[in-house]
Amino acid sequence: MRRHEGVFPRQTRIVSTLGLCPGEDWKEFLESMTSTGMDVLRLNLSHSDADYQKERTILAWARESIADGEAPRVATLIDLQGPKARIGTVADPGIELRVDAEVFLRPEAAEGGEGVVIPLPEGTGDAVVSAARVMLESPSENKPVQILLGDGDLVLEVIGIEPAGGIRARVVSGGLLTSRKGITVRGIDIDLDPFPEKDRNDLRELLHEGVDLVAVSFVRSANDVERVRRFIEENWKGEGLPPGIVAKIETISALQRFESILESSDVVMIARGDLGLQLGVEEIPLEQKRLARLARDRGKPVIVATQMLESMIEHPSPTRAEATDVFNAILDGGDAIMLSAETSIGVWPIDAVQTMDRIARHAEAYRRGPDGSARRRRGLGEEQFPSGRASMIGRVNEQFALTAVQFAERIPAKAVVSFTRTGGTPRRLARYRPTVPLIAVCNSESVARQLLLSYGVHPIVLRSYEGEEPDLRSLVRTARASLHEHYGLEVGDAIVVTGGIDWPSGGTNALRVMVEDLEDR
Repeated sequence: MRRHEGVFPRQTRIVSTLGLCPGEDWKEFLESMTSTGMDVLRLNLSHSDADYQKERTILAWARESIADGEAPRVATLIDLQGPKARIGTVADPGIELRVDAEVFLRPEAAEGGEGVVIPLPEGTGDAVVSAARVMLESPSENKPVQILLGDGDLVLEVIGIEPAGGIRARVVSGGLLTSRKGITVRGIDIDLDPFPEKDRNDLRELLHEGVDLVAVSFVRSANDVERVRRFIEENWKGEGLPPGIVAKIETISALQRFESILESSDVVMIARGDLGLQLGVEEIPLEQKRLARLARDRGKPVIVATQMLESMIEHPSPTRAEATDVFNAILDGGDAIMLSAETSIGVWPIDAVQTMDRIARHAEAYRRGPDGSARRRRGLGEEQFPSGRASMIGRVNEQFALTAVQFAERIPAKAVVSFTRTGGTPRRLARYRPTVPLIAVCNSESVARQLLLSYGVHPIVLRSYEGEEPDLRSLVRTARASLHEHYGLEVGDAIVVTGGIDWPSGGTNALRVMVEDLEDR
């Protein structure tokens, strides 16, 4: 069901990847997905059409204007391919890699050579060999140097580097290797251009088609994020906010430089697929908790991604382990949970979104506690603000956000309502994971759509909200119809209203409690 339906609105966001349309009409499928619970649609540009026809069709539907006082249907996220290292082309049906067999990884242009040869494209080959050499020569490493192919099901152990620049290796885990499979040297990043030409072309083509968020793949430093941001700023000619940037955390370097990457990005995605290839699966749960905690402390939204309901690609129900994974990702601090192949190529896309919705609502019910009141959450009211180093204005903003959440839950209020031009106040409120919905009243559709990625934020577009010093009561009056229709506001209900009066844009220095009275219209 839609995020605002039910006794308690769903606070966790659902990101769904779109690929194949199961019917004849994209519009019908997209409307089914949003009515089922999709909050953010993701387009993976690793598989983009040559003419971007599919992408343009989907984005055109998503950017259709909405009625005043209504919530945006969906936000849009384009995911750049990034510098994915892949092997070259092999003859059909592929290369059979047998356990303990010796194989060679060599540049495609190399001629001759005995044995089983895995071709490496120009550029990629040098980077892969260089990464393997560094691992072999590292004095701190006493374990075998491994190369993973595909999703990690094919594993090679490096024996040595050939004089001509190839790699000699032994097959540890075998199978059929087909063309263009990904290649990973475990424990080290392969040094490739983080913003290649394909990404620049894709972004240039789709930037003004209604994109709300851009995901940057294989980020290794804050400079990678800033490079994409500069490109957007130099090419942006649209109205409203330019797209926000999602930094995908899937490299060793990103883990080591996470805090600086966090500062430079708008959202982070814990991309557990490639990250798991680099680290080993046993390290992923702890890193997920650590990254989510750090992002929440900075007030940045977090997407948890990869294989969340993987079995639903082919089956109508998930495994128990998958359901537990989704539940725990929410309790770990994820603002959003993501479906990939489950909805892009899966047989049961609608069912996958419905399943996500049900699990999320159960996780949120656990967080509320059995009587509907909030469970004591880590550090709420006791934690240090992200900013021992923050300005006084920043500290005031944070204290007002915390106070609004605590007060709303203790009354209890029906909702916290904030009037926002930038989205800053709702994002600060979301940091404290309130159990009541955060109604963000925006005068910009682009701000409203970007807020669909923040936990518990339910944006409403109210174009008449323009005043520099708003009369909070009159603004609540104009938003009242939506509060009644979608969020169950009734006579006698209280709402906590936040605003900024004589205060910098994006900040909060005023709280007001209002009790709904139908005579006050």
